[in-house]
Amino acid sequence: MLAGKKTYISAALLALATFARTMGWIDQSQFDMIMGLAGAMGLAALRAGVAKS
Repeated sequence: MLAGKKTYISAALLALATFARTMGWIDQSQFDMIMGLAGAMGLAALRAGVAKS
């Protein structure tokens, strides 16, 4: 179901977090937490994609 889309999902989450931080909807600590989680998710998706090829 998510084959080939996990990296795009993590990129969209990073973009949304950046937008929310710019608009002032979240504070810096929340932004840092989202960046860490989404970054790790993106790296895991990338690793899974490399393992399949």
